[in-house]
Amino acid sequence: MRLHKPTVRPSLHIRVVGSWIAAALLLVSCAPAGPGPGSERAGQGDSSPATVRTLRMAMQGSNEQDSPALFGRSGSGSAAQEHFFIFHANLTALDSQGELVPRMTEKIPTINDGDWKVLPEGGMEVTWKLRPNIFWHDGIPLTAEDFVFGFQVATDPELPVTQLGQIPNIAQVEAADPQTLVMTWESQSSFGNVNGFDGVPALPRHELESLYRSGDKAAFENSPFWKDGWVGLGPYKLTQWVLGSHMEAQAFDQYFLGRPKIDRIIVRYVGDVNALVANVLAGEVDVIPAGAQLDIGQMVVLRQEWEAAGAGSTLFNVKSVRSLYLQFRDPTAPWVQDQRVRQALLHSLNRDEIVETLLYGLTQRADFYVPPDSAVHQLAEQRGLPRYGFDLARAERLVGEAGWTRGADRTFRNSAGQPLQIDVTVDGQGDNIKEAETFAGHWSAAGFQSQAVPYAAGISSQDGRQIRHNIQGVMLWPWNFGVADPRIATSFEVGTERGRWTGGNYGGYANPAYDALWEQFTNELDATRRREVHFQMVKHLAEEIPVFPLFYRVTGLAAQKALQGPGRTAPLQAASSWNIHTWELQ
Repeated sequence: MRLHKPTVRPSLHIRVVGSWIAAALLLVSCAPAGPGPGSERAGQGDSSPATVRTLRMAMQGSNEQDSPALFGRSGSGSAAQEHFFIFHANLTALDSQGELVPRMTEKIPTINDGDWKVLPEGGMEVTWKLRPNIFWHDGIPLTAEDFVFGFQVATDPELPVTQLGQIPNIAQVEAADPQTLVMTWESQSSFGNVNGFDGVPALPRHELESLYRSGDKAAFENSPFWKDGWVGLGPYKLTQWVLGSHMEAQAFDQYFLGRPKIDRIIVRYVGDVNALVANVLAGEVDVIPAGAQLDIGQMVVLRQEWEAAGAGSTLFNVKSVRSLYLQFRDPTAPWVQDQRVRQALLHSLNRDEIVETLLYGLTQRADFYVPPDSAVHQLAEQRGLPRYGFDLARAERLVGEAGWTRGADRTFRNSAGQPLQIDVTVDGQGDNIKEAETFAGHWSAAGFQSQAVPYAAGISSQDGRQIRHNIQGVMLWPWNFGVADPRIATSFEVGTERGRWTGGNYGGYANPAYDALWEQFTNELDATRRREVHFQMVKHLAEEIPVFPLFYRVTGLAAQKALQGPGRTAPLQAASSWNIHTWELQ
């Protein structure tokens, strides 16, 4: 679904946001002027008349990554993907329509062509032929052995690398020759010919292998390579990284898809979202990509004050489902003990009203964990899967059947007089707290005890993961779409202390039936049968509701009029920079 541009009704909240941004604009106007859009002269002492076209990109401070590009260290969200496509590359990518396209491979492997084979014992063998003339940023040629090394690092249990995508299902990676890579899978998988931003990574052996083989994992983990020493394969080469401030990069002349059309990029990290928008309105920023994860309120201001004046354009793309992950680690929790309590909780949320009041009607309520324009979503509608619309009377009946009655204070209590309490934990940045307070307010009004419990923004990635996996009630967090996002609700994604709290199943939900469906889904190669299995997974989530779908979360792209190239992104790859090498500054 592509969200259109409806007429936005003014509201008090928009006016408040606008006043914050106006204040921020005053601060921006008092700051030293940065380079204007488009171009600047070459450095002093350079007699060349050539100009250097510089793109000024801005993102929230929390979007700064642990490493410029390596997936598993930098995360899986759209902010991490933005950095990946600037500084690194892999075998495949998705285009703006969500179609699989080759990147560093000559072609997409297929069963018909014989480079994707199903083995008699049940696994698979997928052969990739690398494009010729692919070079690392230091000029050394890429070889298949760099993928072999990358696989070893990505699967090393002693390193803090999150194994997302299909890496856990790959048994072995071998180099048949310098240009030929063979991946052997433990089982069949419909993702056999996909190796994108979350796939087996290439790492420069000439830079890292000797340190890795030394056995000093701490030295390897803390190597400058992962920071300002990054050497990748992407369209831009990192030249400077000032932590907490900005990155600078220059076009890589030997990029395998052709030298980027823009010579230089500055990625600025601005801590406050309103200051970020103010920089755009002041002409100090050329683009805010989808990965910057602006709240809808800020995008509305840009549409009203910037796009309307013809200074630039904005675009919304569906990226995820805003969700409440219920804590299942405590078997005594009322919602764990009785499915009717979960149903009552979801019926008590007026999600349509929330979309209108908090999100200005620019998205829509979500009922199922698939994109709204997908074939599986159509099946869910046709077959009448439960939706849990706002219905306080039904909620009260359900919670009453589960043994909870209203006390004198109108709060639901059990036979021992204890209230039914369910708090909403949330990352304390942007509009998150306001959203959490809204959901908690709806539950409190319905008769549950609930409050928002924000945790500090800007804490370390591992500390944040630990908090999210150990909440007491529900965790407000997105369910990000991806080629393997149904895995989120499997037991394989439950975070543990030993695993450094990696994984996306924040509530700790574990159900053997759902795990079995996931295995069937990944092993099914026939598209029609795989779609049916995917529907059964969506049906399981709709009936068991271990996670509450709230609304479709959209990513906002804002680009100056002079910038051509950024546009629609696929829900499974929500990063504007996927085609950054083709962007142009007029």
